[in-house]
Parts: sequence; structure tokens; C-alpha cells
Amino acid sequence: MCFNASLAQTIEILEKQFNVVIDGDDLKQIYFQSAFSLPYWPLLKAEDPKIFRFLQWGLIPFWIKNMESAKQIRLKTLNARFETLNEKPSYRNPADNNRCAIVVDGYFEWKDVNGKKHPYHLYMPGKEPFLLAGIWDRWVNKENKDVFETFSVVTTEARGIAAEIHNTKRRMPFILNDKSLDLWMDRGNGFKDIREKLVPSWEALQAHPVSRLLTSRTKKTNVPEVQERNKGIII
Repeated sequence: MCFNASLAQTIEILEKQFNVVIDGDDLKQIYFQSAFSLPYWPLLKAEDPKIFRFLQWGLIPFWIKNMESAKQIRLKTLNARFETLNEKPSYRNPADNNRCAIVVDGYFEWKDVNGKKHPYHLYMPGKEPFLLAGIWDRWVNKENKDVFETFSVVTTEARGIAAEIHNTKRRMPFILNDKSLDLWMDRGNGFKDIREKLVPSWEALQAHPVSRLLTSRTKKTNVPEVQERNKGIII
């Protein structure tokens, strides 16, 4: 799955690489972030693909009735399985109408070695930023009219090095290349129209083991050291 990610990039790098602008100037360098903290994260909406907007991780479907239900469901919608997007009530409408591309420069997974799990950082060459398929939704709290725009990361079957590392559940985020990005962001077609044409990118992924600093409850985890290679582990 994809519950932990990084984005240690400047606004200038992101705007230049993707030929877009960022809505606001509050982009902080993220060396490690857990989705369970419900962070705001930059993404491109299919309806407005030239501006990075900040939405909150943990999708709240538009039909949720109250805040208590919203709090409960969003921790269950951090990821959305590509294979069942058009089957799940929480994802069916966003998969057709609210697709997005989430920018990261890496993500973290655990490899099982003889029953013991070791954390790894996965990234592209040069740790360049790349895009993940996502879906988003807009929910209005009827009690006070507050508006929440939230998202899920779409995951798929792990391939290549991602499968070697996430060797228990064998899942990975759906990484978009130029061709799949165009298909994913095409608002003229529903999910069923494009699903057979969509193929995730994975061939260029690289990875190395990192320390267990990212699991610490007493030390800061959003620091460069969290991505340093653990020389005591061999991939």
C-alpha cells in the first residue's frame, strides 16, 4: 500500500518539471510523512491540471452524513485499489469524475525478511518528483457548512523492485507516466472507458533500506536522516 511518502522539493523545481504553478507558497520539504496524520498534499485535479492544489489525505465521500462518520471513514480511504475503483461506493463517483495526480519524490515500504520487517525508501533516479494516480472528493459538513476536499492514493499490484520489497501484500502506488497521465486526466471518459488502457510505470524505481527512525515516537521523523541508507541491510 502507500501510507508513507516524501516530497523534499522546492516550488521552483515542481513548477519547472511539470509546467504548472502552485496555489500558495506554503510548500514545506517532506522527508517522511504518514498518511495517518491526514496531511495536506499538493496534487493536480483533472479539471484544473495546471495548478497544484493542496488537498487533505484521507478521502471523505460526498454522501457522508456527519463529522463523526467522516472521521471514521477517512482513515479507511487513504488508499483505493485500482482493481475495484468502480465497485466501491466511496470511490465509484470520484473514479469517473474526480481523478487527480499526486506529486511525490518517493514512498516507503517494508520488506519481510525471515519474519522481520525492514523499511525501504523507493524513488526515481535522482529522486526526481513523479506523479501517482489519485481520486478526490468534496464533502460539505451540513452542521456548519465547512468544505473538505480530500483524496486517496490509487494502488495496484506491485511489480519489479516494488514487489521484491513489499513482498507480503505486494501492492504499490499507481505511478503515472506521460501516456497514462494523459488517459487518467482525460475528463471525457469514465473509469471503465480507460481502465484497460492504463498501465502503471515501475521500471525506473530504485530503492534502498533505511533506519527505523521513521517509526520513532520520541524523535523527529521529518528530517533528511530518515532517508539515509541503512548499511546494515542488503536489498
